[in-house]
Amino acid sequence: MEKIFNILYSNLHNAGYKDKSIFKKFLFSTKQHSILIFFISSQKKRQSTLEEICYNVSAKVISRSTIQNILKEGVSVKFLKKEINSEDKRSKYYTLTDEAKKYMLDWLYEQKKVFSNLNELNNLK
Repeated sequence: MEKIFNILYSNLHNAGYKDKSIFKKFLFSTKQHSILIFFISSQKKRQSTLEEICYNVSAKVISRSTIQNILKEGVSVKFLKKEINSEDKRSKYYTLTDEAKKYMLDWLYEQKKVFSNLNELNNLK
């Protein structure tokens, strides 16, 4: 169990300042960044509008202005792209870029490797 937590600790700790990946630094720079990106990733077509995000993510967790700032930052580091909604031109979709989708998939596989050691926990019960 200590091994799993040590790997998780190292991954999260190093993401903020040691890791060279801009995507990893962006995704894990704050808890709010992670929540927002995982929310968008969980949506159909991995896209969402500002209004959908604000409706689904509590303002107690992330304020509207912080959401807007994180979305702007995501676009500037090319983690997100902003597209006009064809059904409502006033609305913009925030979507993961192809590179970000690949990064997220790679990250998931890495977590699968880390948590594959969970069988050890069954022996501790």
